[in-house]
Amino acid sequence: MLRFVLNHWRRQRFKFILTLVGALIISAGLSLMFNLTDSSQGTVEQTLQKKWSSAYDIVVRPKGSQMATEASDLLEPNYLNGINGGISFQQYEDIKQMKEVDIAAPIAVMGYANSSVSYKKALKFPTKPGIYRLTTTNYIQNGFTKEQQSQEIIHIAQGTKVPVPQNASFTTNPVEYFQDANARNPALVVAIDPVEEARLVGLDESVSSKNKSRYFSNLDHHKPGNNPGEHIIPVLINPNSFNQGNYEYTIERLDAPFVTEQDQQKLIDELIKKQPKRSITNSALTTYSAKVIQHLTIPMSKVEKTYLQQLIEKTNATALGTDELEGAQLLYTSGPLQFKTINSPYPTRWTTAYEINSAPIQIKNWTYGKNYFPEHGFRSLESSGRKINKPKPGEVDTAFPYLSFNVVGLYDPNKINVSKDPLNELPMETYRPSSADLVLDAEGKPINPAKPIDTSGNPVGLLTSSPNILTTLDSALAVNGKQAISSIRLKVKGAATVSEQSEQLLQDVKKQIEQETGLVATITKGSSPQPVVTKVVDDGKTLGWIEQPWIHIGAAMTIFRETSVGFSGVIFAMLAVAIVYVLATSYVSMLARRKEFAVLLALGWRTKDLYRIVIIEAVLLAGFVSLVALLVESIFSYVRNETMNVLSLVLIAGFSLLIYMTGAAWSAWTIRQISPYEAIKTGEYAASSHIKLGLRSTFTLALKEIFGKWKRNALSILSIALPTALLTFFLFVTFHLQGVLYTSWLGQFVALQVGPMHYVTMGVAITIAILTTGEIMWQNVTDRRASLAILKAVGWTNRSIRQLILLEGMLIGFVAGLVGLSISYLTIYVLYGLVPWDEPLLIGVSLALPILFGTIASLLPAQIAARVNPYQELKDAG
Repeated sequence: MLRFVLNHWRRQRFKFILTLVGALIISAGLSLMFNLTDSSQGTVEQTLQKKWSSAYDIVVRPKGSQMATEASDLLEPNYLNGINGGISFQQYEDIKQMKEVDIAAPIAVMGYANSSVSYKKALKFPTKPGIYRLTTTNYIQNGFTKEQQSQEIIHIAQGTKVPVPQNASFTTNPVEYFQDANARNPALVVAIDPVEEARLVGLDESVSSKNKSRYFSNLDHHKPGNNPGEHIIPVLINPNSFNQGNYEYTIERLDAPFVTEQDQQKLIDELIKKQPKRSITNSALTTYSAKVIQHLTIPMSKVEKTYLQQLIEKTNATALGTDELEGAQLLYTSGPLQFKTINSPYPTRWTTAYEINSAPIQIKNWTYGKNYFPEHGFRSLESSGRKINKPKPGEVDTAFPYLSFNVVGLYDPNKINVSKDPLNELPMETYRPSSADLVLDAEGKPINPAKPIDTSGNPVGLLTSSPNILTTLDSALAVNGKQAISSIRLKVKGAATVSEQSEQLLQDVKKQIEQETGLVATITKGSSPQPVVTKVVDDGKTLGWIEQPWIHIGAAMTIFRETSVGFSGVIFAMLAVAIVYVLATSYVSMLARRKEFAVLLALGWRTKDLYRIVIIEAVLLAGFVSLVALLVESIFSYVRNETMNVLSLVLIAGFSLLIYMTGAAWSAWTIRQISPYEAIKTGEYAASSHIKLGLRSTFTLALKEIFGKWKRNALSILSIALPTALLTFFLFVTFHLQGVLYTSWLGQFVALQVGPMHYVTMGVAITIAILTTGEIMWQNVTDRRASLAILKAVGWTNRSIRQLILLEGMLIGFVAGLVGLSISYLTIYVLYGLVPWDEPLLIGVSLALPILFGTIASLLPAQIAARVNPYQELKDAG
């Protein structure tokens, strides 16, 4: 049987060479495709893993903490900072014990402590008698304006000689009492699990080793203080500050006579008469003009650093037994921002837009809280104080927890193993403050270049600070109770890469957590940044529009799937063209060998013997393809200095066997229909279609021939249409999307970049398509030799015969172009939601190239048709 096959190939040398050329091209194409796919697929996984890898796979939050923006799969940057407890320690332990959970790192936002710093004798009052005004103002930079956060005004009388009633609206205390510049700063305190945090982000590696600084140990835990409500907690300090505001102190001398006793008495009587109910901080003296004596500015960052240094010094002094720990009252927690969806001012740049409005600040259980904040804020406040129903005389009516800070060490956030670039990777909420860019002004006009906006340190402000004080989880339990945990960040075993398998594993863990604990679990792995613009409105006045990289949940996984589809499309197109080529070859071969097989059957051969012939041919050709692939893979490995990819060889061998066995199956199906009596018949085995078309021109004659043999010509059309569709898509990506198939919102390289190698692959597919069309048209000419001889006998010239065959090739190419253009535009619409009708060049190229391919494929058949000898062909037909 093998000898029969080899003898057949030897007799049909020219067609066998053409078959080998096709097999060679298929082999090279498959090798190139798999090498390109492996390279691109690896690039996708590495890029997504590198650019969009969060420090954790899943974040668990309390029920009811979801944001309205999550309906659009968007999370605000630093979204965890607005969650203050809600997860119990038992729920944390349940999650930690799940077998799929590798790391469970909780965050417990305890709240803001009111740190206080005093700069000794920083203010200088004159000794000259008079009324002096001390104004202490806290300003913050919110990115838009210099905003006043709080202000305190005190009037001080120097050198009083007459009795002063309590309602005189100034104090007679010595000015020495007011020489210290006092500043208060809110310090955010957050509790962590030291062991899990070290495993998650390497917090232990960020701790300084200088001056006895160290990381938390098993001995560092909460201790009750000596006083009621006092808690001694171990802390790590971040000495860096992100606050941009400042404190301003102004001393003024009022233009009011206050030297003699008469002057003093006259001023006091006037004040009591005009404003009998005024106090020291709400004095009628504020209306008096004054002369500035001294103006002092202290940056909030300096205040924060001074306070943190103060904590360290007090801890060291306590260790020596010479002093007590520095501490502060835990006063309040701040809530999340409230976003409202609005229309984007520039939808092509920002698909999503929100609006955020300030609101009057209201806080319960804190009598003097309003003195520390402006009238309006973007966040809500909740007091940490406990209301005392019946306070004793001299006691305050609200009790706040008091935290005494035992400083264990200092840590540097820049040394933590989390992203430093908020534009490329998910932010790590615990260690990095918010940031934004002011991109549009109050009128909605673009600001170029965009103005960066940093955090102000204002707890009710737009952008929050990261905590400077970290403590242990047991401290949060003692101070805030059993539901003190705000969120839990998880790393899951077996979910190291961005893949479909990892995604399914994370979905299973998410489902288990929500079912067993009732908490909200969100998968952050496979997310990516997305630009979102927000309109900022303060007290009814638009301040401007800011842009921030929000977290688009699951976007990277979507890109991964789309890229996989893109690779699958390349593979499918290549395989489809190869299969069509083999089917066409098998079809043409059966047309030429049908009579031969009928003779064999008449001589006593069995049908399964003929099956064996086509199967042996398919296996031999598949083996040839695999051998060539081995050679190509060896060259690739040698050039790249890499180990040979055995998996690619196996896949190529498998696909080549699939391709040729498909052709063998087609041939076997045809063999079943062959009968021995067909040995005396000639012509095509399928009945020709009878198309009622008037033969008035060469064009109608070409159409009749195409429709008359529509089955084989449909293969030609399909073989050209498939690579044409992919080529059109690649051209669209190259010119419309700057050559990148899938891009991030920053326009960065993400997945499959369409380059020369992809066009080489398409060139291979197109070459196979041309071979397919050429072989089918060659058979068409062979079947029509008698008809062509008649045409030449009645006067057709060789040139006219060539034009007829070339016209058939051009018509096949034109129809293939229409089909390919339809397929490519449908693909573009599915992936990008648009149909580029306004690209006439793309449409023209997509139609012109298939016509060119059809023309090239018909050149050799046209030449063969022109050489038909009318006398010989009519003689043979007779």
